[in-house]
Amino acid sequence: MQEQRWMSRRGWFTSLLVAFVFTGAASAGSADWQSLFDGKTLNGWVQKNGKAKYTVEDGAIVGTTVLNSANSFLCTEKMYTDFVLELEFLAESGMNSGIQIRSHSYKNYNNYRVHGYQIEIDTSSRAWSGGIYDEGRRGWLFDLKDKPQAQAAFKLDQWNQYRIEAVGDRIRTWVNGVPAADLTDDMTAKGFIALQVHSSKEADKKIKWRNIRIQDLTSKRERKPLKALIVDGQNNHDWKATTPVLKRLLEQTGLFTVDVATSPGPKEPMNSFKPDFAKYDVVVSNYTGADWPKETQDALVNYMNNGGGLVIFHAADNAFPNWSQWNEMIAVGGWGGRNEKSGPMVRYRDGKVVLDNSPGVGGSHGPQHEFQVIARDRFHPIMAGLPEKWMHASDELYSTLRGPAKNMTILATAYADPAQKGTGENEPVLFTVRYGKGRIFHTVLGHAAQQMRSVGFIVTYQRGAEWAATGRVTQVDVPEDMSTADKVSLR
Repeated sequence: MQEQRWMSRRGWFTSLLVAFVFTGAASAGSADWQSLFDGKTLNGWVQKNGKAKYTVEDGAIVGTTVLNSANSFLCTEKMYTDFVLELEFLAESGMNSGIQIRSHSYKNYNNYRVHGYQIEIDTSSRAWSGGIYDEGRRGWLFDLKDKPQAQAAFKLDQWNQYRIEAVGDRIRTWVNGVPAADLTDDMTAKGFIALQVHSSKEADKKIKWRNIRIQDLTSKRERKPLKALIVDGQNNHDWKATTPVLKRLLEQTGLFTVDVATSPGPKEPMNSFKPDFAKYDVVVSNYTGADWPKETQDALVNYMNNGGGLVIFHAADNAFPNWSQWNEMIAVGGWGGRNEKSGPMVRYRDGKVVLDNSPGVGGSHGPQHEFQVIARDRFHPIMAGLPEKWMHASDELYSTLRGPAKNMTILATAYADPAQKGTGENEPVLFTVRYGKGRIFHTVLGHAAQQMRSVGFIVTYQRGAEWAATGRVTQVDVPEDMSTADKVSLR
């Protein structure tokens, strides 16, 4: 008992030293510690997935394996974004377990299967405790095969201490004060913390956790609203009706303040139109019309090269067919004389992106009709937790868009049915683009205010704007009224 107390005190001393030396975030040392476990009850926690037993014994949470059970997770009811987490655990030999962070459980993703970053607890000879595994998604992200000091830090059949820092897109771990994993990954910015009991061929194997505490860096950091600028003033669509909706939807998130820059009219001089893009975290383009002054074009290019965010809304991809940088930013666009010289069409065939250089005009659509949107990148933060398929309101389904198609990630497609004068192709309808250090979210959905009532449009636009502004999505909840595979939901 005396030795055990000394080990515990030494562990906490080491963790404090590590906090001083390794935090990496200036705010980490100033945030208050909060206990996630009261030592007596499981208040604030909820079990998901498997049937393992979770009890409280002698001031510790005890997880016990049962036969014929899937992986089990005891999850915090609260979600966390940026934090420092410290805890101690004691795992019986032969067990595999882990600590989930920034994790989720969605109805539309493998029937609520818990998934997300897992800090491994590995009692095998492999000794990868402290490595980072992506549970239910991509597998190993940072193993410890090249980290012998970290491998040696884990103590079999003893209490071990973990320190886990998740700040921005960087996740770092320490095992008993020894640096282990150091991962940069931007897939998930926010989620719950969970204690895993892995499925087992043996019943009654136990793992214990105690002294679970967290520094919630997000709650301590001053939350300044993101600044958004909507650009309109010319469009072959009713921008006077759609801009107020775009503005309201961003403001509803509680993340944005929104300004609007309205250009001169189609026959008016444009040389005075000079929005200060650099003041904003994201620019939403609801503009199709006369060319901007070169000074304004250059300002947008500089803004994006320096890490700005841009959202392309529906007909904004019709704009500026002769502005090469713009066409790279939007990846593909339509009309305005675009053709095979503008670049390929982007197709999604047999699970692969195909660049189609067939000759023809860029930009077409059939009559407005409801169509099904199919997610192609379900792990992207804009799409996380949404149904694999969902119906969109009666809208123009843009097809045969053409352009450079560089640095483009397709998030979702829709089938352009020949019965609706479509191409017979799976056309990209939601995608992201990287330009310089900047991020672009491009949605072809939303012809008019009526189409913008579609819940699928709303949630992807709101998430897409946050991602373009910050590279992260903290809007992780999936709306209860989300459209389904066979029914459109409108607000």
